[in-house]
Amino acid sequence: MKRKYEIAVLSRGGFARTVRIYVPKHADRAVIMHDGQNLFEDEIATYKKSWRALDALKAENIKNTAIIGIDSEGTREYDYLPFPCELTDKEKYRIRLVGGRADEYMAYLTEIVIPYLDKRFNFKFYGMLGSSAGGLATLYFAANKHPKFKAYGIFSAPLFVAPAAFEKFFKETEFDKDAYYKIYTGGSEHTGDITPELAEEEAGLFVKDSYKLMDELRGHGINDIDLSINNPGWHDELCWREPEREFFKKFSKL
Repeated sequence: MKRKYEIAVLSRGGFARTVRIYVPKHADRAVIMHDGQNLFEDEIATYKKSWRALDALKAENIKNTAIIGIDSEGTREYDYLPFPCELTDKEKYRIRLVGGRADEYMAYLTEIVIPYLDKRFNFKFYGMLGSSAGGLATLYFAANKHPKFKAYGIFSAPLFVAPAAFEKFFKETEFDKDAYYKIYTGGSEHTGDITPELAEEEAGLFVKDSYKLMDELRGHGINDIDLSINNPGWHDELCWREPEREFFKKFSKL
């Protein structure tokens, strides 16, 4: 596709990321999305499958919503995963400890990216959408209760990579009761990143965690929650496109 967005590099000290910015003429709100290189073009997406985010806006005739993609770097598993957890190195077949540095990424969003967007575009409010580790980052960001955020899309979020930490997180966290939350999971999801002990039951764990997330949010007094389970759905952008479109549709009408 011919590029219809602009690119900026925003930095906070030594923390710099490429930001992909699509703002239609009449946009008064924006969705911030993680893994920005995977949003628009199949050719540059990590696995050559993008979210095709502009097609989603076009399909719903949405003209008031901008899309802001924050590219992920080689450190995404540290940026997005809020708590330390063990994942499998698919190339070296060994267990590695990752995660636990999401606070720096959250500070980058709140201190650099959002003020930049506010000053330049004066958006009325924001939403955030992410999948897999990006879904966990979105959930973690929601705990900030940022006053300008009204919606969170949490897709294929594997709470099971750090169950005790997330259990503690839910007990100690307050969420915005007035925000909209969309939770999505495929019933056939596998990532190949987790420990061998969890691999056989991984697909069921994704589904179980989606129901747990919904129950936890309801327990915090949140009523505007949309949960969808796509039984044949895999862990990739092809399956995230439909719930993405649904999230954009709801967000555009807030």
